[in-house]
Amino acid sequence: MADEDDETSGEPLDVSQDDQRTLMRGDKHAVFEVAGFPDAVRRHLGSIDLVSVPVTSGLNDDAKFAFVATPTSCFVWSYAESKSPNSSVYKLAMPDTDNATIYKTPVVALVPAGNLQSDVGVLACSTTGQIRYWDRVVFGLGGTERFHTKELSLAHAGDECCQIIEIYSGLYSVTTRKGYLFQVSLQNAQGTTELDARPLGKSAGVRAGVLSRVSSLLSGAAYTPTVVDAGDAIVGLAAGGRTEIRHSRELFALTRERLLKWVVSRAHPEKFMYSMNILQTLSNAAAQQIGMDVEVSVHDVAVTRNGDVCVLVGLQLPHRAGRTQLAVAVLRGFDISTEPEMLVLWPLNFTSTEPLEQEGVGRPRLVLPDGGPGMYIVLPKTVILSVVPTTDARFEETISFRDDDFVLGLNAASKFPYPLHQSSESSLVFTCLHAGVLEVSMEVTQILSAAIETNAADIDIDIDMDVGGASGWPQSGTRVGKPTGVGSAERAFQTQIEQAVFFGMSNSQNPLSFTISSQAQGVDGALQNAALRVSQAILDNTSHFITDRLDLGAHLKERLRRAHAIMQFIADNKLTDKVSRNARIQLCSNAERLAASVAVWEYQNEAWEKKEGAASQLMTNLVSSFLEKMGLQSRDPLRLFFKQHAASIGDLLVFMHRSLSTLRRALEVSDSGIHDSQLVAYEANRIIISVLQSGFNYRFQNTQLYEAECTQQTSEGLPERWTEHLVIIDLLAERLESSYRLCRDISGRHCVPIYERIKATTLPSDDSSSSQAGGLSIFDDAVSVSHPSQTSTGGAATNDDEARIQVEVDNPYVSSLALLRETINQMGPLANLCFRVFVDRITYLEGSSPNDVQGLTRRYESARPRYLLCLVPLGRAAVAFRLAEEYRDLATLVTLVFATDKDHAADHLRLYVSKFGKPFADTLFEYYERRQAWASLLCTQDEAFDLWLKEHIDKRMGEAQHGPMAQIGWIHDVKLGDFSAAAAKLVRAGRESSEVEQARTMLSLSKLAFVQDESQEGRSAQDETVAEAHSRLEDALELCEVQEHVAQYFAAIVREHSGLATDHAWRRRDDINDKKAALDAAMLTTTPELRHDMPALYTIYSDFVRRAWNGRTLSVEDLLDVLTLPDNITPTTELSENNGGHQYNGIMQGRRSLAVDILSRASFNLPEQCRESALRTIWRRVYLSDDWQGIHKKLKGGNVPDSVLRAELLNTQLYRMLKACWVSRELAHPDWYLLPADSFAGDDLDYLVSTRLAPQFTSRSSEPTDKQKPITNTTAPAIRKDYNEEDSRLRTAIASGLDSYYSEILRIVVEDARGQPGDEMEEKGDASSAGTVAGEDVNMDSD
Repeated sequence: MADEDDETSGEPLDVSQDDQRTLMRGDKHAVFEVAGFPDAVRRHLGSIDLVSVPVTSGLNDDAKFAFVATPTSCFVWSYAESKSPNSSVYKLAMPDTDNATIYKTPVVALVPAGNLQSDVGVLACSTTGQIRYWDRVVFGLGGTERFHTKELSLAHAGDECCQIIEIYSGLYSVTTRKGYLFQVSLQNAQGTTELDARPLGKSAGVRAGVLSRVSSLLSGAAYTPTVVDAGDAIVGLAAGGRTEIRHSRELFALTRERLLKWVVSRAHPEKFMYSMNILQTLSNAAAQQIGMDVEVSVHDVAVTRNGDVCVLVGLQLPHRAGRTQLAVAVLRGFDISTEPEMLVLWPLNFTSTEPLEQEGVGRPRLVLPDGGPGMYIVLPKTVILSVVPTTDARFEETISFRDDDFVLGLNAASKFPYPLHQSSESSLVFTCLHAGVLEVSMEVTQILSAAIETNAADIDIDIDMDVGGASGWPQSGTRVGKPTGVGSAERAFQTQIEQAVFFGMSNSQNPLSFTISSQAQGVDGALQNAALRVSQAILDNTSHFITDRLDLGAHLKERLRRAHAIMQFIADNKLTDKVSRNARIQLCSNAERLAASVAVWEYQNEAWEKKEGAASQLMTNLVSSFLEKMGLQSRDPLRLFFKQHAASIGDLLVFMHRSLSTLRRALEVSDSGIHDSQLVAYEANRIIISVLQSGFNYRFQNTQLYEAECTQQTSEGLPERWTEHLVIIDLLAERLESSYRLCRDISGRHCVPIYERIKATTLPSDDSSSSQAGGLSIFDDAVSVSHPSQTSTGGAATNDDEARIQVEVDNPYVSSLALLRETINQMGPLANLCFRVFVDRITYLEGSSPNDVQGLTRRYESARPRYLLCLVPLGRAAVAFRLAEEYRDLATLVTLVFATDKDHAADHLRLYVSKFGKPFADTLFEYYERRQAWASLLCTQDEAFDLWLKEHIDKRMGEAQHGPMAQIGWIHDVKLGDFSAAAAKLVRAGRESSEVEQARTMLSLSKLAFVQDESQEGRSAQDETVAEAHSRLEDALELCEVQEHVAQYFAAIVREHSGLATDHAWRRRDDINDKKAALDAAMLTTTPELRHDMPALYTIYSDFVRRAWNGRTLSVEDLLDVLTLPDNITPTTELSENNGGHQYNGIMQGRRSLAVDILSRASFNLPEQCRESALRTIWRRVYLSDDWQGIHKKLKGGNVPDSVLRAELLNTQLYRMLKACWVSRELAHPDWYLLPADSFAGDDLDYLVSTRLAPQFTSRSSEPTDKQKPITNTTAPAIRKDYNEEDSRLRTAIASGLDSYYSEILRIVVEDARGQPGDEMEEKGDASSAGTVAGEDVNMDSD
């Protein structure tokens, strides 16, 4: 047993002072907090264990007194005075406290104290039947210790008193659990206080006729004390209407099975009227309406003012155990003693998932104040408001309490006799554990006037059939006889949301629970529509719950709180998934616009307080013009706009954007007007920032609440937010450009350092003449971390503190410097807003209009670096850094690193690499590439960076095989120790180098890397792959040597014939002297016949000589032309006399066989057509190098000795060529040998002319790859003509017996080779085959 205060002193206790407030208010009902519990009562309730100690409570609304009782104590106080510091609480000792250990709740009733409104009596009965009556609690002479007592004679041991009801003034009835009723009177016949009690009984002559009934009323009858059968129990009492007997009233007792009725009088004996099986009657009615047997239970009874009996019923289907739907049954009797007949069984929307108690404080109660038609069903956690089902009205509202609160008691007494005129309002006062005294009321008149025409007699319960044919249960929320739809569900949800938003969410002390179940009917569709309607009503200020205030700022903030509370309520009820993303975005947008309105109103109040210039009235003038355009006029346009048109805040910005330029031009007619125009631009920026920044702040702060963040994957089909319109982007972009120009104009007069920085800055997308002329901006310097010798860019602000503007007067309306500073401060927020709108708009288009994404993305990527970099000359580099980081503009971030703080660039780069990873590294590499800062590119500091750089280099080489990465990539490979990759890159770089010296260097380094890789990997030179790589590398190196020797030879020839200075260390020279020297070399190495007969090929040859002279790298085909075309190669004395000079003469003497050797070595890297064409060109020019007509004249006669024949043939260039090729192991026969008939250029003309030579040497060709213009242009027909000339000469030679001479010479070469060491006949073929040409024997005598 918990400790309780045993003090029974009547001294008043202090009470607390609580403010009365509205807890909820609907269209036709409301809940009010009448008064809180006094402190003494709260302390008492807090000191006991509510689980083990029963507590009951009640009140009397007429006397305005309430009580809270436990088995030992009862606290009584006047709740009408509980707000006054002088109010008192009276503590009464309950009867029979010695037996209170059984811990059963006593029954207590408050007795009005006559005409005394400030006093009350208390009637208390213990569960053992001990009665105490205090006729005066406040003004009693003996205090709380003076009371009257009486003992009820309980017939059965263990029986307990459980209910008490007032029948008449001074007359009460007490019932026990086992079905005994006692009549308790508080006054005697003379009207003085006297406590008396006696049992009620049943009459044996009840069912006689009318005369018998009248006789029984006038005379006594025999009594049987018990009113219920064994196993039954009384669950409810109700007092009905009065009868023809003076001071009499009907009394109804409801048991678990039966309904009993008496007529009870204060002056006459009671009369028992009937006892009917109410359970059977209700079961039959339910089975008839539902179509199957239903488990029916009864819980309470009440009587209407016209005598109808209302019974609170519980309905339960067998397969829905644990769920009980409440219903109200109405029965009507035709006379006082006739059993009533069933009139209607009306199911309520409420379904209980917990068992309903049938006794104690927690039992359901049915209350009809003043006999209806207002009807209340009171459960511990719920109060249901409705009207008697016999009316045409259909009204039901449910009021729930939070988990920690519940109903303790209520005022069940009604005024009797009932008032003649029915009140327009019905109310019920009750007490809650924590909330205190509450009152719930209904506007009965409005409910009845809105009644629909539904005949209650035709009511039918809807059936939900389960699988297999089993009957289902009437769904919660379904009214029998009234169709339900989305509209009704939406209205119900709208009401619940409004109550929660305006009464529950804003008051954490509100004891009511505003919840919606995820299983509620229509929640999937109707909930979001209801939420949108409530939100729109708040935005448009059309909700009747919004209080109109003079303080517009407070009014706007209240609307913002209410709009926010809508989504908070949905989230608290875990119903976010029941509201679509579109609807959540719309809810958020409505709240954003209210947040923007609050911010702009605060801005306007600040402007009014300063009263500085006409620019402070910009907002007022804009709103006035905006409303006039809408056809609205008002003496106070701002209040009208924010009260009724806050939804148009975005349209107002667009209107300002389109009107601002006109307004500024109108002001710029004088010097003072120019300043006013600048102030207007400044104020316009403030308005835009206030509106958009506050809206975005609300969105970002509540992202998790709305769960409406859009991505590319989730943006499809989403609505366009008010901030995502394209015109908002135009507005912000125009404000940024205008503000930058404004800073330039003001600084030009008042702040030279900033002006100079702006002037020195060329922003991306600038179309100024300086940028067109190639002028450099502070952002164009190739700043390199590895080049500390470079000076810092003088134009960029390295520290924002250095750019702070010192002002004497800190007022932009007075000081131009202050205006400049404030405008500069606005640039960062404007840029941030602009980027945010860009990003949101792009995300929106990705889902709604993908075709428009690319264009807007290009615009964004162009505008973003421009607006970021414009912050630097204004001294806001730190802001630019933050924005570049937030919006991941990595390219601009790299530029900012080098343009603002070069000395600490390395530290910044390491920071950003760790933050952004590989994407930033790739951007940094691209930055170095654009500025050709190769040393910085290769100067990496950590392992991860090295790997990223290798990937970047490989990627670039894949995109451009001839780019700069092919020249420097090997350096990074060497750093990583990847000598194999370095060797491969060096080989490619050497082959693609345009300089012979550079190519030879690259190839030499490649050889070193190759050797190092072999030593590291432990690979043998005998490996086929290694051997092939070695061979190709050596071939490339020898090709470089050949080009060097050819260039040496040309230089020596020119010096020997023209007397030029003998300078062995020739270098590349592109002046006119080099051109003349190259022409000299070409002329000295060709005959006049060649220059005359083939001028185009001679011109091409001259250009090749010039390139070789200047150290340029020749392609394989070009080099073959240099080796095979000249027909006047002679040894030079200078090269013969110098050390090693014989190599150069030897190369030129054996140039044609060298050409075949070069072609064989380079063939793996040449297309087939290129290789075949080159081979035919070599052999064709070999055949043309001898005078076959002259030889044929000498040998065509029959009297030519063999010695003469052999001597003549051995003296030919063809013999030397075949002999040199035959002894070469690499030139296998017949792969690298061509017969004269196979050496014509005819089949290759299109390739030689159109593909290879014409693009380099014709006047319409583009600039050649080596970036050096040809000496003289030629034409494709001219080139083709010269090749035809070669073919013509070859045909003439064939006609002179060239084929026979070729075969004989080849036979001689083969026979001579047999007697030499290292005979290669098996590889070359036998002599007989060598002596046969195309299947014909060699005939030296033939013509």
